[in-house]
Amino acid sequence: MKVLRAILKWIIIIFVIIFILDAGLLAFFSIYRPPIKNADAVIILGAAINTPALYNRSLEGLKLYEEGKANVVIASGGKISDRDISEAEYMLKVITKNSDKPVPVILEDQSHNTYENIKNSRSKHPAKSAVIVSDKYHLARAVLMALRQGYWPVYWSAPDPPYYRRSELNYYYLRESIALISYLPKFIFN
Repeated sequence: MKVLRAILKWIIIIFVIIFILDAGLLAFFSIYRPPIKNADAVIILGAAINTPALYNRSLEGLKLYEEGKANVVIASGGKISDRDISEAEYMLKVITKNSDKPVPVILEDQSHNTYENIKNSRSKHPAKSAVIVSDKYHLARAVLMALRQGYWPVYWSAPDPPYYRRSELNYYYLRESIALISYLPKFIFN
């Protein structure tokens, strides 16, 4: 019985440590913004098409491109259903509609999750450094995946999310904390 209690105690301690690290990573990447120097590419990560999230991510990526933070934009996101266009195509439409000049956009339209977004973007363009664009709650996992895929340096940016209600943001942060833990094997074993 003592051995079982000791094992249970260590499991709880490890769980608490993982939870604290997880929450710390989410908070750090949500709050801190590194000064963005020139990168090889701006990588915009997908979200459901026709949503404020994807629209504003696209505008944030365009803004970074127009500020000269990179020479190319990679729009990364596949189709959610066969009836829709890909997330990448939607981003291209938003960028084209909101830019006065042509923007070099590379479409990565095969990915269905963050891991595939970063990995497939890497195969589409030989960028060494990148600016990752997503919503604040999603940046920790996205930036860590970019680092794991060999991007260096990695910068990050996010639009201000006035399009989320507080309850939605709470849900997304909770969901992201679980997703970050579920990605541990990908971080470790790539």
